[in-house]
Amino acid sequence: MKNLALLFFLVVPSVVLHAQTNEATLVIRGGTLVDVKSGNEIPDSVIVVRGERIEHVGEEGKVEVPAGARTIDAKGKWIIPGLIDSHAHAGTDEDVPLELYLANGVTTIRNPGGSVTLLRLTRDKLLRSEIVGPRLFFSGQILDGLPPVGPTVSLLVDTPERARSAVNFLADQGVDFVKVYNNVKEPELKVIVQAAKERGLPVAGHVPRTLTMTRAIELGITRLEHIRITGKELLSPEEAEAIDPLPLGRREPMLWQRFDIQSEEMRALIRRLAESRVFLDATLVINKYTEASTREELETDPHNQFFPKADVQEYLKYWNTGVYNTPPDLVSVAREAFLKQQKFVGKCAAAGVRIIAGTDGPGVAMLTPGFGLHRELELLAASGLTPLQALRAATSTAAEALAKEDRLGSVESGKLADFVILDADPLLSVQNLHQVHLVVQGGKTYEPKTLLDEVKARVNKKQ
Repeated sequence: MKNLALLFFLVVPSVVLHAQTNEATLVIRGGTLVDVKSGNEIPDSVIVVRGERIEHVGEEGKVEVPAGARTIDAKGKWIIPGLIDSHAHAGTDEDVPLELYLANGVTTIRNPGGSVTLLRLTRDKLLRSEIVGPRLFFSGQILDGLPPVGPTVSLLVDTPERARSAVNFLADQGVDFVKVYNNVKEPELKVIVQAAKERGLPVAGHVPRTLTMTRAIELGITRLEHIRITGKELLSPEEAEAIDPLPLGRREPMLWQRFDIQSEEMRALIRRLAESRVFLDATLVINKYTEASTREELETDPHNQFFPKADVQEYLKYWNTGVYNTPPDLVSVAREAFLKQQKFVGKCAAAGVRIIAGTDGPGVAMLTPGFGLHRELELLAASGLTPLQALRAATSTAAEALAKEDRLGSVESGKLADFVILDADPLLSVQNLHQVHLVVQGGKTYEPKTLLDEVKARVNKKQ
């Protein structure tokens, strides 16, 4: 089975979009600044940007505006930190229209699995402004205990020695974290966590199928990708042994059909997640895509306009196939399972679990770059998160999960000048996050319409 994220190959030429030049000093004044940490809104704010960093933040009349600075009037608008997609498998600008992220206010992405060489080269091109797109943090190849099936990009770590060697190789290549996959065994996982700690890297990943979520946390996985609760965690040994090895399209509906959201065991698991301070990257949008969508709604999604029609059809050929296939007798069960997963996320948020927003894109339809993160935030809100909690999942909490909270995640003096100017109040509704007026990344300004028009022009040229 081809991995969903790795199927997305656009064969359109890369075009560099020129942002507004990064003048020495930029001032944004008059807008309502949303302090995501406190939840307060600061009216008539002044943000002074020098180069790529924020120099001063405050209220009108309390911050000196440098003479000759380029000034943007943000009266009647709201300012939030740049959004972060915490699970985006975008690899190169040849594969993905990276501008779509910026057009949606997504100034940073976290890639949890891909070729470390390609990702490093793409990051270098972004840093040199040779291409336009989000800041890129990545894990490189995932670490797995079995050889890869299909195009999955992984390193085989079937002994503790190979596990340590793989971590050191990735660390030497400049990764930002290490990711483990479905088939890593406990002895190797222990070594991975220790070696990563020695190199100053956090460990993220799927909960391996032979472990429980609780055990994975005990062993040192601090970033949980997807909602992977194995049957071993909550079911009888007989049921778990029968269901856990099944392909995803069968396994997840059958597990969630049996999980009791109200049980004491489930409440204990949620308490454990909150107490351990792990990050939960729920990726509800990919679950919605694979478990609770129809082919028709994916084909008619308006965001498909950003891709050549042939590419949309090629991509959708693999929907509901291979490990993602949900048999007809489990379709209704899968839809109910998705609703249970949402309830689980809502209970996690209420308990204080640190939730981050990721998509497991890019792809077409609801997984379109940038637009997919907005869909994820809507699903988080529908799960019970407040608009502020959802916003934090894509800003301050996401920055903490990256261990980059010293430079990202909030609009504060000394941090990178990554923020978004909106036409509506995001604390009233997550839907208002769609209303992006202007994006600032590293002190450079980008107009969403210009970015979107450039992508559509490339698509039309290819049609």
